[in-house]
Amino acid sequence: MSEKFSSLRNDDDLSAYVLEIRRFPVLGNDEEFELATEWRERGDKAALNKIVGSHLRLVVKIANGYSGYGLSKADLIAEGNIGIMCALQHFDPSIGYRFSTYAAWWIRSKMQDFIYNSWSIVKLGSGKKNKKLFFSLRKIKNALGIESVSENNAKVIAEKMHVTKEDVLISENRFTHKDFSTNIAVGEDGDSSFQDFIVDHNASQEHLALDKQEYEYRKKVLHEALGILSERERNIVCSYRLSNPTKSLREIAEEMNLSTERVRQIDNAAFLKIQKYVRSVEWSAKAV
Repeated sequence: MSEKFSSLRNDDDLSAYVLEIRRFPVLGNDEEFELATEWRERGDKAALNKIVGSHLRLVVKIANGYSGYGLSKADLIAEGNIGIMCALQHFDPSIGYRFSTYAAWWIRSKMQDFIYNSWSIVKLGSGKKNKKLFFSLRKIKNALGIESVSENNAKVIAEKMHVTKEDVLISENRFTHKDFSTNIAVGEDGDSSFQDFIVDHNASQEHLALDKQEYEYRKKVLHEALGILSERERNIVCSYRLSNPTKSLREIAEEMNLSTERVRQIDNAAFLKIQKYVRSVEWSAKAV
């Protein structure tokens, strides 16, 4: 996929990007079938670019639906564009349904994975149940007309989602407490400060039993985990995941004179190191 399809500079460029992608025409059924067949059977890159271009507006539309998670829309769109490519690798036009229907699933999947994996340095619960609950919680709260989950309405939500009340409270706790800091200083010597790492939500979250304990745990483990990273890894992780406001991958790439993809690779590798460290700490704690 060409560079203009796969990345954005930053959120300030979104308006220009939206105008740019409008020049790609919406494909009719027959034309879409022909182009998808050309790509699938012959690897025609011109056909690929036409299909991708015609669905970039779909990516932006879906990304708008995830704007409430506090992450860069430019990065969400970049993940969605990757979703289009994944969809094209598996799409069989001979089955008879439209590519947009098939691609929407991949686009949402890539965006949700990105949000879920970016939400907390400390690994969130794995499994389809945890992920579904995480992304359904905001919609359910809006439908119930509530801003936060209490002991009482947690029972109602648990029944709707076929999970336990404890699952709902834990998911609410994690949803409302994304890791970030307003006082991160990463200097040339690699030293970091996390005095104000935890945001104080005061009484609004008093009903969450795991609140204080989980916050203190994250603060301690994160501080230790960042110490195992190289200076470059630490700078990227702090800028992309922990600063307030965070920076997009493209902004970091420009500052460090690297490609956006290289920054993504370094961040992913560093994130895995942190999660591995966290798991080792958890394993040690259980063994005691």
